[in-house]
Amino acid sequence: MFLTTHELTAASSAVAALAIVGGYLGVRSANHNALEIAREERSFKHEDDLNSLKRVTYARFITALTGLASASLEQGSITVSPEMRGDARISAIKKRNDALTDARNVFAELELCAPRHLCELASDCLSKATSCSRDTPSEFTRGTTELRIAMRFDLGSKEDLDSKELDRIASSSPTSMDMDTQDGSS
Repeated sequence: MFLTTHELTAASSAVAALAIVGGYLGVRSANHNALEIAREERSFKHEDDLNSLKRVTYARFITALTGLASASLEQGSITVSPEMRGDARISAIKKRNDALTDARNVFAELELCAPRHLCELASDCLSKATSCSRDTPSEFTRGTTELRIAMRFDLGSKEDLDSKELDRIASSSPTSMDMDTQDGSS
């Protein structure tokens, strides 16, 4: 069996066509894989950037809450004391108003990046810090403890905690007020 010139040309053209199609499919597959890898990397980078932004915002909010609670306590003690008048009272009111403005501004940032359940906890802590007095510091401390735990879980895991689970974790976690009480009683 002999192949003619036309048959040899057709066979080599068929082999070349198969090589071109195979090369095209190989390159297409490699490009598809590279695109998927790039998308995954971009997704991980986006998630890391979001977690970094959350971490900074969470820390700023806890700091602002603590400052607001402290200013509320200070204003409460000055308001109760009749001998404190004039500049001291005005200064305490201004300090509390500035702290409240700062906390509300950071809360607005928090609402843009935090999940809804965490924003609800943050809103509750904001109201507790606003009304913090010598009679209610444990409410503020307990609220911020729950909020800090929820923030840690938001940054570290994908599971949402319900309020009962947060209460259980917060009640088993020592708070700064509990530590102060323990130190004072020793």
